[in-house]
Amino acid sequence: MGQDCTKMVDKCGIRNADLPDNPLFMYISLRKVNAMKEKSIQGKDENDNSVKLSRRKRILFKSIMLFVIPLLIVFLLEMFLRIFNYGEAYRLFVDFPGKEIQKHKVINPLIGKKYFQKLEHTRPCHDMFLKEKPENGFRIFVMGSSTVLGFPYDENLMFTRILQQRLQDCYPEKQVEVINTAFTAINSFTLLDFVDDVLEEEPDAILIYAGQNEFYGALGLGSVERSFQSRPLTLLHLDLLSFRFYQLLQNIIHGTAERIAGDNNRVDVYGTLMKVIAKNRDITYKGEIYNKTVRRYEKNMDRIMEKAGRRDVPVFISELVSNAKDIKPFCAAKTPGYPSAEEQYEEAIQNEKEGDFEKAKSNYYLAKDLDCIRFRASEEINEVIRTLAEKHKAVLVPMQTKFFEQASPHHLIGNNLMTEHVHPNIDGYFMMADAFFYVLAESKLPGEKLDIVYYRNSAYYQKNWGFTELDSMLGVHRVNSLKYYWPYQPYDAPFVDYREIYKPVSMIDSLAMSIIKSTDFKTNEAHLVLARVYQKEKNFYKAFREYQAAIECNPYQVKDYLEAADCLIKTDDLPLALHYIQKSFELQESFYGYVRQGEILIIKGDYEDAVESFSNASKLDEKHENTALILEKLYEANFYKGDVKAAEEALNKLKKINPDFIPRIPEQRMDYVYHVPVQVRDLINEGIRSFNAGHDDAALEMLLKSMEIKETSLSNRITGDILMRKNDKNTLVYFLRAYPDYKKDINFLSDLGTLYLKYGVTEKAREVLNEMKRLDPGNEKIEQLKEKIQASK
Repeated sequence: MGQDCTKMVDKCGIRNADLPDNPLFMYISLRKVNAMKEKSIQGKDENDNSVKLSRRKRILFKSIMLFVIPLLIVFLLEMFLRIFNYGEAYRLFVDFPGKEIQKHKVINPLIGKKYFQKLEHTRPCHDMFLKEKPENGFRIFVMGSSTVLGFPYDENLMFTRILQQRLQDCYPEKQVEVINTAFTAINSFTLLDFVDDVLEEEPDAILIYAGQNEFYGALGLGSVERSFQSRPLTLLHLDLLSFRFYQLLQNIIHGTAERIAGDNNRVDVYGTLMKVIAKNRDITYKGEIYNKTVRRYEKNMDRIMEKAGRRDVPVFISELVSNAKDIKPFCAAKTPGYPSAEEQYEEAIQNEKEGDFEKAKSNYYLAKDLDCIRFRASEEINEVIRTLAEKHKAVLVPMQTKFFEQASPHHLIGNNLMTEHVHPNIDGYFMMADAFFYVLAESKLPGEKLDIVYYRNSAYYQKNWGFTELDSMLGVHRVNSLKYYWPYQPYDAPFVDYREIYKPVSMIDSLAMSIIKSTDFKTNEAHLVLARVYQKEKNFYKAFREYQAAIECNPYQVKDYLEAADCLIKTDDLPLALHYIQKSFELQESFYGYVRQGEILIIKGDYEDAVESFSNASKLDEKHENTALILEKLYEANFYKGDVKAAEEALNKLKKINPDFIPRIPEQRMDYVYHVPVQVRDLINEGIRSFNAGHDDAALEMLLKSMEIKETSLSNRITGDILMRKNDKNTLVYFLRAYPDYKKDINFLSDLGTLYLKYGVTEKAREVLNEMKRLDPGNEKIEQLKEKIQASK
């Protein structure tokens, strides 16, 4: 036993020398050793149990890792692809690419690649907006496709540009931004994909004109750019396209498929985008594809409006307009249960001949709906739009029923407002702007009320808008070219290139055809060519109109604004010249712009602002090449301003540069308002002659006629004087329109104050009195107006 005990003790690491030679102690020690051994065995069992538990955890861990590791690999691959700039970010809005404009965003010019992966992608317009929305900002985003983009014209005739100018004019206290997100051949899937990005930019409203491209537009069931039959899969596909790994996977699959298929997969299709994008060409009315497409449109638009509603962003959704009267059905195939589209169209023509215009309208629309080549939205789409507007408390824009139909003979929309099957002509685009403008004004979203002082009708804007004969000709040629191909011609008709067979008959005609023939020659460049021709001919008004159109097409060229301003100065339209100079500063300050602005401000009598303008010009004259010119201008402005010290300081500096300089200050005259634009000069001069001769009615007729063409402060002032003598209630409106250019004229201010009192606006009369005191404290008319104000209490 002693030996066993000794062995056990040795196992426990106790040395024999440490144990006393005592049998009792040996026994006790053995009991302790056995206890330690038992505890050791129990510990081992417990360890075995923990090993068994970790195995279960290991199984769970392995299961999780089977899921996590692929995600980690995808994440690392995504990061790797992003680091090396593979693929596209596909953000809707990006920073302006030029260094000169740092405060703005633009629509991503490459965003179309996300939706067009088999055909060449189309591009959005050049609209920009501030990164930081100003406090007084009123920001609208417009969604749609080629009609919203202004086809067959260029960006200068997009209704969105016209709308922005009208809103800005009528709500001058706001900084209005209307951002057009449209591009050609997209449908509601793209709009739904856009809406989250749009909502992030703090819109005050979203305007929608969309639904014509649901069948053949990108991702439509009849399009070659279709990825999936399933709507959920299509939406998932769009979401995944934001990831570079998915783009890589897609490119690998497409590349492999093309290599396998080789030339067998290539189909040579010539013609317009209409022809090449349509895959499932014949889609019967109320058939499976038709019904599925309408439902997809409804769900997509419903989702868009739901998202906007959650952000409390108002939606203005428009009815769609088609040329039902003057475009016969493209397809003669018969829909089961219905007459053929051609038969229905012929019946509509007969109804029209018989004078039954309501029946004719109904049959024209039904013929359009039965047309199985679906480039025109059916009336069912319009019903969906009306239903969704009511459901989401959105504002319905009655584009078809209250605008285009009402403006068409017998309410039959045709070539009177349309260029072809769905795109408006120039009159039609101005009407679209009109429709959205009125519903916005009625909503009171831009402001509580529309001030009649700032209001001008659509016809006025159309006469003064930036488009010329070149744009009209461009539209004609684009439509003619369109009609040389399917669906206007049989699908298998021999290929004929309109661009090659047409022979231009004038310089303008030739420039329009050059735009169509070359993707490198832009519309704005053609306008600039014409502008320079007219400048050489000394026809500065026509030159300005071409610069104006070029700017509306491409609003980022500072030089174009300054050239336009120069032409306007030469045509005596100083207020508009000042406007174009100030618009150029929004892009980039310039020495030349500040000098020109200062010269106009001197004529206007705004000497303090003129001094500031010349000072700004001096700061930009880094090489001091124009010091003498700036000092001469500063001397003149300070002299008129009455700042003798500053004038002498400028003169002394000037004489150091040019000792022989002799200052020639012309007699001070407030002649700004007598610079009358050339296009209305004869009418206004005739009106003034009649006014001076006491022939008020004849004068009023000439002046009102001139203002239909171009408003001026002079015509407004004289019209106001005539109406004041007639005791007409509209007198105050014309005085207020003249005010910006007469606000330093004491006689005018005295009359304005009297008018305010007449209409009970005493507070405004007091403001005018205070302004008169500031301008000319000793003028006798101040006391006269003061007495009138006191008498009115």
